[in-house]
Amino acid sequence: MVREIVSNTGPMISLERLTHGFEFIRKLYDRIIIPEAVLRELAENNFTVHADYLKYRGIDDLVEVKHVLQLSAIPNLNRLDEGEKQAISLADQLSLPLLIEETMGRQIASAAGLHISGIAGQILKAFNDGLIPKAETEQKLRELYNTGRINRKILNSLLTTLK
Repeated sequence: MVREIVSNTGPMISLERLTHGFEFIRKLYDRIIIPEAVLRELAENNFTVHADYLKYRGIDDLVEVKHVLQLSAIPNLNRLDEGEKQAISLADQLSLPLLIEETMGRQIASAAGLHISGIAGQILKAFNDGLIPKAETEQKLRELYNTGRINRKILNSLLTTLK
């Protein structure tokens, strides 16, 4: 069974900022599916050919880019940016969980019945599944905080759940 998840842009950026972030996420998933709009957002400032982003990050075997033919009919989806719209639609259409970190996108996806998580949640999942030790879990959560991907309140709450 292939372990798959759909991702929006934010969680991919969080993985970039973690030490060995993409190596970490491979412990949980065989494939991360992103829509074309997310790849454009990730690669827009540094790569003229968007596929070069995947090669540069060493994730061309992990990330699959899919074209979204039609957005799902989800209330308030039109309030989001194109990457979020496409990621939520892909997760809905493929019946897969969704990595998403932005508040409004999380609310809309959750209201649509999608199973959502951010990278901090995936770090806890890896710890709870016995894939990473407590020290590595704490270190990764602190890295998310130090790179501005989560705030102090979230960090402290997550660290408390580890005790």
